[in-house]
Amino acid sequence: MDYRERSYRYLFWRQLIISLIAIGLVYILFIRPIQSFAVREFILPAFDSFIKPDSDILTTLGRDEFFLSSLSDSLPRVKIEFPFSGYFWLAMSLIWPTKNKHFRRIVWNYNMALFVIIPLAAVGIMYGITWLAPLINVHDKVYKALFLILGVLAVREADKLLKD
Repeated sequence: MDYRERSYRYLFWRQLIISLIAIGLVYILFIRPIQSFAVREFILPAFDSFIKPDSDILTTLGRDEFFLSSLSDSLPRVKIEFPFSGYFWLAMSLIWPTKNKHFRRIVWNYNMALFVIIPLAAVGIMYGITWLAPLINVHDKVYKALFLILGVLAVREADKLLKD
């Protein structure tokens, strides 16, 4: 391995660490407070307006999400977390330095689709389609793992290309 190959690899890892730190700080200092404000002031009140007065559905506020639960325990507690949350930004901070457009497009388009899917599922639960609750809970775990796996795979591929 000559000096130039080693330096490209070093620059990649340095860029990856800078990306993780910079995007992490931007998320913590700017994006998350804006998301928290939007959920508290706009999104949760809008969803509360969909709840029927005689419904046993209860909404509770989280940090940058809200929860749906049932007073009669007819459905498990469901976390409604909106797209472009922390897991999106973590995955993107891993994918951006690799310049892997395919993985970046997957994560971006998936989050754009969640803008439609999540509100529809939440409103469905509020209107009594309780079988959506376990699906949303499973989806919440699976999509986070998927994003992290794509981020790690992108880093692995980039490092492997620079190593060879």
